[in-house]
Amino acid sequence: MLPDASAWALDPGLAYLNHGGFGATPLSVQAEQQRWRAALERNPTGFLVRQLPELLERVRGEVAGFLGASPDGVVFVDNATTGMQTVIAQTGLAPGDEVVVTDHCYPAVLAQLHRAAASTGAVLQVAPVPVPAASRAAVAEAVLSRLSGRTRLVIVDHVASCSGMVFPVAQIARECRRQGVPVAVDGAHAPGQVPVDLTGIDPDFWVGNMHKWLCAPKASAVLYAAPRWRDTLRPLVTSHGVTDGYQSAFDWTGTRDPSPLLAVPAVLAFFGQAGWPAVWQHNNDLAGQGAALIAELAGTSAPAAADGLGAAMRLVGLPWPVTDDDARALERHLLDAEGVVVPVTSHGGSHWLRVSAQLYNTLADYERLAAALRRRQPAGATG
Repeated sequence: MLPDASAWALDPGLAYLNHGGFGATPLSVQAEQQRWRAALERNPTGFLVRQLPELLERVRGEVAGFLGASPDGVVFVDNATTGMQTVIAQTGLAPGDEVVVTDHCYPAVLAQLHRAAASTGAVLQVAPVPVPAASRAAVAEAVLSRLSGRTRLVIVDHVASCSGMVFPVAQIARECRRQGVPVAVDGAHAPGQVPVDLTGIDPDFWVGNMHKWLCAPKASAVLYAAPRWRDTLRPLVTSHGVTDGYQSAFDWTGTRDPSPLLAVPAVLAFFGQAGWPAVWQHNNDLAGQGAALIAELAGTSAPAAADGLGAAMRLVGLPWPVTDDDARALERHLLDAEGVVVPVTSHGGSHWLRVSAQLYNTLADYERLAAALRRRQPAGATG
């Protein structure tokens, strides 16, 4: 039996349709995190110095198993932004080198790349990928067509933040390997939303948040590196252990709260009891149904997510045109006046509502958003 909203601490007065932005942590997992915090405070030195290394190894083993990865490649960071910056900062870009990204790239990662390009003389090659896309093969070709003899890194989303598109990362990584081009997968939204098999994908680098769809406490994320990178990849902060190898360097970057990571096994068990295939299918189906319902009731459209390109985040077109400032104002209005939490994203010159589906959502949440849109729509506006 799948858990419902009673398993979470969310305000029952909200229609929370932004799990993709900030995932909510189940009550039982919050309690587990608090138990770890209490254990830490009973003897901070003994816990951090003597107990924590072994505890992290246990978590690493469980997380690696969930992600289909070798534990030797898994280290922990606070969030996907930190993980991607770690990779970009140590790529060794030079003048004229090219980095291939798509127009779905997360703004924070794009900002990191612009900064790296400005300091090294590298060039960004942005591959447009339309919404909706025709097929997985078409998406892969859009990315791979930008490779050249000067390409030094490809960065591709596993599940894109702006669109919810599930990219064919295994196909892209396979061709990049054939051409000798390193590929970094931004999997911020992947763990818990879609099945992840890093052995099958075989990327050079992969970064994923555990505090989004996996519902672990904030901040907990994974950085995976293929064997050939582990001797040189190091955290952005140098601390004890930096000379002791890849995992030792990342395991201690200074004092921080380890309780989010230590609570991850509890959240794996929480969803594992329900069965991950059932969770993925439920959320995928609900997201599609919810997006279609909003489109129908609000008089707009929801792009189809065919050929395995969609999961638990879907786009719905706004019933009237907006500017970026209008989009932020609409988000605030929906929260403050209607109790609906939903982001307005942009891609390809258009603005979209990006609706999420998690086990605590019901179709009533999407009906509520549609009704709010009808009330907000300017007089005389059409989609």
